Amino acid sequence: MRRTNLLAFVALGVLAALTVVSQADALQAQKALKFYSFAFTVTPSPSPVGFAKPAAPANPVVPTQVAQLVADPFVGPAQVASADALSWDVAPGATMIAQSSVQPTPVPVQFVTKSDPNAAFLQIFPQAVPPAFPYGTTVIPCAFKVFTFYTNTYKLVDWGQGTVSSGGTMTFPVENYPTASYLSWAVPDFSTTTHTYSNSGAPGETTWAGNAHQSQTHCIDLTLNVPASQPAGAYQATIQYTLYVTLP
Repeated sequence: MRRTNLLAFVALGVLAALTVVSQADALQAQKALKFYSFAFTVTPSPSPVGFAKPAAPANPVVPTQVAQLVADPFVGPAQVASADALSWDVAPGATMIAQSSVQPTPVPVQFVTKSDPNAAFLQIFPQAVPPAFPYGTTVIPCAFKVFTFYTNTYKLVDWGQGTVSSGGTMTFPVENYPTASYLSWAVPDFSTTTHTYSNSGAPGETTWAGNAHQSQTHCIDLTLNVPASQPAGAYQATIQYTLYVTLP
């Protein structure tokens, strides 16, 4: 009897623990999300510059012909541009004059600008980023800034947009898991340690956390590594930032 009561007590304790964990997970809710994206090109090493002799004119003008034209521009028989006896640039009697056509009246378009309802909680402010990067490692100090705020405790998480836990098709620089991303980040206000961007979708990685009513704005330093095997060309990186808040 005592053993049965002990087993029942243990089972009740396990159930209570699972209930607490389940409630803790339910208290986290997504409040807002933003995307940071930048396009750039990878440039190869400069190639040697050569010089070539300019080609001679296709139809050089004979000096004597120039002198005759200067003396009398109308000397000789009149010439009309023609490919053959039956083909003329402008056929006789078929002179065309440009005609104006009636254009339809443009339809007025009205744009309505709506404010972002989540701007009070999460905002991204892009800064100056170079348009081109060489091969090797390049650090971009304060590539952009992120603002966060909420009335309850919260956390900001990030991951490569469109990435999944396996089998994705993302390409350079935010490769898909399990290939490591070539783009890393750091928050210098907290630490100079760089973190390779998470590229396996949600839940991502925590960028930073905040207390209730805590407003924060921090720079994000980016580090881009371009391997020698990467073809030169145009690329784009997009990172998703999501704000999760603790519900009361």
